[in-house]
Amino acid sequence: MSAANTEADTEEQARRGRLDGKVVIVTGGGSGLGRYYCEALAGENARVVVADLGGEAAVETAAAINAKYPEQRAVAIPTDVTDQTSVEAMVSGAVEAFGTVDVLFNNVGTYPHKDFEEITYDDWRNVVTVNLDSVFLCSKAVLPVMKAKGAGKIINVATNLVWIGLPSMVHYISAKAGIIGFTRSLAREIGGYGITVNAFAPGAVMPPVQYLDLESLERAASIIDHQAIKRSMEATDLIGMVVFLASTDSDFVSGQIFTVDGGLTNH
Repeated sequence: MSAANTEADTEEQARRGRLDGKVVIVTGGGSGLGRYYCEALAGENARVVVADLGGEAAVETAAAINAKYPEQRAVAIPTDVTDQTSVEAMVSGAVEAFGTVDVLFNNVGTYPHKDFEEITYDDWRNVVTVNLDSVFLCSKAVLPVMKAKGAGKIINVATNLVWIGLPSMVHYISAKAGIIGFTRSLAREIGGYGITVNAFAPGAVMPPVQYLDLESLERAASIIDHQAIKRSMEATDLIGMVVFLASTDSDFVSGQIFTVDGGLTNH
């Protein structure tokens, strides 16, 4: 093979992206980090299913992606990830739109702050349902599609707070710890079907300074002092992990929890 051909192949691979043609469901993909993930995955030439309880937000995100690229790379599917019927419809819609599902990215989550003594059982159930039950329902719904093709990737989002603990977030951290156990156990159960299950545990993504009060800025500075990498984390620091776990680069990686927090914790 000539040097010119090698260079052309490299350029073609770069054009296609690392997720060329892969169909990725992103829960909670209509806004915030979810929207960022959807746009970044589409930039890697993935076909993205924007699943979000806010149907309008999902439609806007999908439209923005499709306006940017010459071919359709996104569809919006309004989804309640805490409702089994809605989740099953999400998977059916993804298959109808793109023919299959290659990657399930369980991104959706809620993280309220409330002192333990003030947390009601309804508070507890809501946080556990959104953060943990949704991972169970979505993974269960997508499993038959992945088993039939003998391949698939499930990516879950935990939190580095599982390693740290934090006051006023007992319900959230407990649910995220459950995701870690779920990830490790399911990986062993379905690995024989060619399906990998992994999770990453991010730290806090720092919003623009204008949205932070003085106390938040001081707390952020204190956290940075304890990190190996002395800066705040941004959304761009997370997408590399997501793409890795969604791509063929991670085909021999399963049941793992990757902490992405600038070296704040040692897990």
